[in-house]
Parts: sequence; C-alpha cells; structure tokens
Amino acid sequence: MELDDIPDEPPAPTDDSIWRVIASALRADILDGHYTPGSPLPSETQLASRYSVSRPTVRQALKTLVLEGLVTIVRGRGTFVRTIPDRFLILLGAEPRPDLVDLSFNEINQSWGWLRLPIPGEDDGEGGEIYGRSLTIPANREIAAMLGTRLGHKVVHRLNLWMHVKKRFIEVNSYTNADVIPPPVKKKGRVQPRHEPFYELIQADRGPIEWFTTVTARMPYETERLRLRLEVGAPILLIRRIMLSRDGQPLEATEIKAAAEEFETTTIGEAATDHHSPAQPAINEQPGWPEMSPDGPIVLAL
Repeated sequence: MELDDIPDEPPAPTDDSIWRVIASALRADILDGHYTPGSPLPSETQLASRYSVSRPTVRQALKTLVLEGLVTIVRGRGTFVRTIPDRFLILLGAEPRPDLVDLSFNEINQSWGWLRLPIPGEDDGEGGEIYGRSLTIPANREIAAMLGTRLGHKVVHRLNLWMHVKKRFIEVNSYTNADVIPPPVKKKGRVQPRHEPFYELIQADRGPIEWFTTVTARMPYETERLRLRLEVGAPILLIRRIMLSRDGQPLEATEIKAAAEEFETTTIGEAATDHHSPAQPAINEQPGWPEMSPDGPIVLAL
C-alpha cells in the first residue's frame, strides 16, 4: 500500500457495527468509574441523541452490556450499573468431608446460616412442596464424565436447594454410581431399611478414600438461573468434589452451583483454623473445620 492510498480519516462505522462502538464507550465509562455501581445510565433517548443513532441500535449496545454482567435493565425505570456484592468463602479440603445432602447434616447446615428451600415447580403429587429429592436417572454427558461411567448408566441423583440468611442461594447435587450402592437387606422375605449413613454405605471396604476437587465457572442454564435467582448475564461457580475408592474408582460426586459474584473458594491450608477460642470450639468440634457462622466469612465446608 502506498502512502497516498491511506485515507486521511478512518472510515465511518457501518450500521451493523455502531452499536459496538456505543457498547465499548459505555463499558469504558463503567469500568473507569464514570458510572458507579447502582447508578443509572442515560436513557435510550439520550443515548440515541448523543450518538445520532436509532433507539434499536442503542438497545443492541445495552443488551451486550447486560450479557456481560455490567448493567441490568429495570422495566419502567431504566438501565443501571450492576452492584457486585461482597463474596463469602467456601472452604475446600475440610476433614471429615460432609455429605451435604444427607438429612443428618441439616443441624450443622442450619448453624452456618443455611435453610433448605423447596424445589421450584415440583410437588409431592398432592400439592405439597418438596425439600430435596433422590431419584435414579440415566447419566448425561457431564455426570458420566464425573463418575467415569458410560452415557445412560444408572446414577442416583440427590438434590437440595439452600438459602443463606444473607440472601445467597446454592444448589447442591450428589451423583452416585448405582453399582456401588449395596442392595437392600432382606429379612424373612421383607426388605429392611438401612440405617447407616449414605457415605458409610458406599465407602465400606473401598477405603482409604481419596478426594479430587475442581472449581470452574460458566454461564447458567435457564433452570439454574431461576433456582439461584440470578440476573441475566451472571455466571455461576461450579465446584465438583469427587470421592475415589482406593483403586481410583469414582464413587460419588458432590456438585455445588452458586453465583460466582457472591462466593469464592479457599483451601484448608490457606484458611485460618484457629478462629475459635477454647470457650467456643469449631462447629461440631470437627478437626480441620474453622469456626463458621451465619456472619461468615466462611459459610460452607466442602
């Protein structure tokens, strides 16, 4: 290209790219603090006038910022910069590893500030609410990968929804390969209920048990967004803890889904374990568990 071929001015944006220019300018203003968290952006009419474009072009720019999690649109009021809440800590690597969906865990769970919630859209067949469920399901792609089994293999899925007193929500899932669950005990031709805790059942004769934990983030599916009360554009934190037998066989996977803007993780080696005094021992006096309370900062041990 010769010097004479270079235009004196950059080409004007085309109609299908001007909204990107507007989104970029607004994004920079938000990140630079020109618009503070909770403050309103100019109206669509004002932005259309400022950039000499139509309101649909402005809407496309604002939609981009919504999907990026920078702003939220309140119907009838306008567009506002999203406020990022303080994050609470989820502790990884605590001993003993609790079975978070077992009913026996509720007392500890409640002392940390959590309450179980009914599952939206599900009932007991008589109009009553369901506070957790356990079903045998075929493994989908993600579950099969976690448990090292084939697609469609039978898996026991246990589900709970929790709400913290600080108005935080999490979804707790447990997936167990149906093959590792002992068959029911029969006595005099009748099936006898088992009283052993679930983890004891599946760990029997398979120890020593090891654990493998991963933490990732992604955008939520629609059902997850509704269960966790998330705004459009808000990502979720996905914590997966795999229980492994002594020969490396995945026995169970616990999965926590939570708003990524409201929670973050820390490990037992990084969290202080001497918050409690002799007069106020750690919750349940479990070794390795720091003091946890509804006031945080650590509100869950996994």
